[in-house]
Amino acid sequence: RFTQWVNRIFVLIGSVLVAAMMLVTVREVFVRYVLDDPSRWAMDGSRFALVYVFFLAIAPALESGHHVSVDLFDPLLPRAVRRYQQPAAYLLVLFFAAVLFYYVSAVTLEVFDTGEMTYSVVPVQLKYIYCIGPIGVGEFWLTALVGFIRACQGAPLLARATETPSGA
Repeated sequence: RFTQWVNRIFVLIGSVLVAAMMLVTVREVFVRYVLDDPSRWAMDGSRFALVYVFFLAIAPALESGHHVSVDLFDPLLPRAVRRYQQPAAYLLVLFFAAVLFYYVSAVTLEVFDTGEMTYSVVPVQLKYIYCIGPIGVGEFWLTALVGFIRACQGAPLLARATETPSGA
């Protein structure tokens, strides 16, 4: 329940950021092409927000089943092996998330130590941009852990159990 709650908050924040990026882009198109007065901050703000959107979206994507997956070989596996497929896949995701967390955290800590600034029109300390990385990847790892536990118990994955198939 905790990971579901945090993922909903992440989706909400990410959605607000995407909407803000869209509004800034529409505004920028208007002032650039109609008023011939482009701003300097729009591109930088959108790039910084996109970093947040990515790290806020990876855990909810995993939970909802909208992450990248390969199911090409599923029919080739014997039925007896298929029940171990989901737990094994989640183990791999847990390993990937742990490695990603290590590297993202190392870079983030380095940026906090050095106090580096962005190379952009709008100078911002990188720590304010990079701080979302370990938070998003940590939630990604927790979501994978919940998925692994549910797969080991044979319980349906939460998002897939409640999804309704959409039309083609």
